[in-house]
Amino acid sequence: MSSFVLCGNLPQTVLILLLMGTALLQLFIAIEDVAGQRYLCTVFDSALLLAELIFAKTLFEAREGVAGTSDFVEEAAFLWLLEAGLFIYAAVRYIRMRIQMRYSLSRESIKEGSDNLPDGICFFDEYGTIRMINKKMMSIGMMLFGKEIQTLDELHRSMSCPQSGVECLDEESALYHFPDGTVHRFTESEITDWDGKQITEVVAADVTELYAKQEELNCENIRLADTNRRMKWILDNMSDIVREEETLSMKIRVHDDIGHSILAAKKALLQQQDIAVIRENAVLWETAVDLLYRVNNMPAVQDEWQTVRSRAAELEVEIVVDGTLPENELARHLVLLAVRECVTNCVRHAGGNHVFVKVADDGKQTVCVITNNGRAPQQTVIEGSGLSGLRCHIEREGGIMELTGSPNFVLTVTLPVR
Repeated sequence: MSSFVLCGNLPQTVLILLLMGTALLQLFIAIEDVAGQRYLCTVFDSALLLAELIFAKTLFEAREGVAGTSDFVEEAAFLWLLEAGLFIYAAVRYIRMRIQMRYSLSRESIKEGSDNLPDGICFFDEYGTIRMINKKMMSIGMMLFGKEIQTLDELHRSMSCPQSGVECLDEESALYHFPDGTVHRFTESEITDWDGKQITEVVAADVTELYAKQEELNCENIRLADTNRRMKWILDNMSDIVREEETLSMKIRVHDDIGHSILAAKKALLQQQDIAVIRENAVLWETAVDLLYRVNNMPAVQDEWQTVRSRAAELEVEIVVDGTLPENELARHLVLLAVRECVTNCVRHAGGNHVFVKVADDGKQTVCVITNNGRAPQQTVIEGSGLSGLRCHIEREGGIMELTGSPNFVLTVTLPVR
């Protein structure tokens, strides 16, 4: 076989270029071994790199005809095989490293990833000196301190006394409003690295949207609290409100009766009708005026149950209660509305003088059954304005009202327990 010296110029040049390419790959591999702290691989790859450089020097000297190098480069085929093997080894190592770099984290990739975070983050070593900070935290530091933050003490001072334009919304939770309209919450935590050193992590989380939602929730809570106060007032004054509504309705009815009486009396006088008709209209007028006077001078009664019993007594009706009336104000009011309506119907339609009320409560619902000792209805019970209004009140509050006319009149009210 021919030696390297006797080969042509082209084969010599190609072999030297292959050797230099292998040396460059080996140099890159050695640098990556040092960066990855693979010290044994660093020693091995550095030795190969040194061998490649010595080999390249020998080839250059042999090509120039330097004495003492001809024996080392005697067989060109052996040189080609050796260099090809080294090149393949270096290429395989290089490709593997590139793949590992692509699918592994490096310091640069970690820094780039932290810079893309929407929140500010920085790390301080055990001496309070900053070791890593992302772009967002640098921007926050400029607004908070007026310059880049270098130590943990500077950050604490800037948070205690921020620049104008930065508002501390909550000192306890470290919540700050910045001039750009964002709201950040600062949290500080201690972590330990692989060497056992204490690292302080400070995160400025962007809570702008969350803070806006919290403000909306606070406004809604204030509105609901105001509504709750008004509802409580209505429940506490339910009896007075109902009484005023009934009084107003009675006044309207009396007003209509008086107007009708005046028109009827005027017509009778103009037409010179019989004196009996005139007296009849005068009696109706007098009754309406007397009722209106008593309504205007009716004393306020605080207890609705006492009011119902008093009105029943005026109609000579006795109310007999079996059980205990509901303690809930709304349920109690609805039950008493039903009792009052039944008292009126007992006198008007049944001619009775006793109304029986049976109340039962099983913890889930209150059932009130009302009957009387009067005549049973001769036909199907038709709900008038009183019973219809009572049903509307009960069903509006989620209750149920049932009417039975045979063999006796029975009104059943079922209310949910609240």
